[in-house]
Amino acid sequence: MRNTEIIPMKEQLINFLISLEYKFGVMEDTEERTVIQSGLSLEIGDTDGYFVIHHKISLVEVLAYSPLNIPENKRLEVSKFMDIMDYHRYLGNLQLNHERGQVRSKTYFLYTNELVPSHIINTNYFEAFRNLENNIPSIMSIVYAGKDAETAANEYFGKVNPKNN
Repeated sequence: MRNTEIIPMKEQLINFLISLEYKFGVMEDTEERTVIQSGLSLEIGDTDGYFVIHHKISLVEVLAYSPLNIPENKRLEVSKFMDIMDYHRYLGNLQLNHERGQVRSKTYFLYTNELVPSHIINTNYFEAFRNLENNIPSIMSIVYAGKDAETAANEYFGKVNPKNN
């Protein structure tokens, strides 16, 4: 049986955040896109989150921004680490703004005029934050402990090289 109820995506996402009792704000609402800001307090610090609804292509981006900015001299190695990790990731990816050193995690999903199952919104929203929470410690080991991307990734997967201790 198909659910034929039509609820605009903006309203679905706002209802999702309300159901969690999260604070949020609509930062932009145009014919092109709607941006809804929220956030979470994680162990790595307070993180900003956004739903970006691209109305014309029926796509929702879920973005979570790390409170950590990467120093310029470490950005290439961090980028290598992110590439290694994204190869093994099923949902979402990590991205680095090479100009500002800002790290974000992104998931996304397409939608139609039908009601999107709540588990799709829930999974994408929390996975964006989980990707940050799980990977920032390894990124910090590159920035502050001088590890290279491969070593940080191997340690993440439990493959510790005794020569690096």
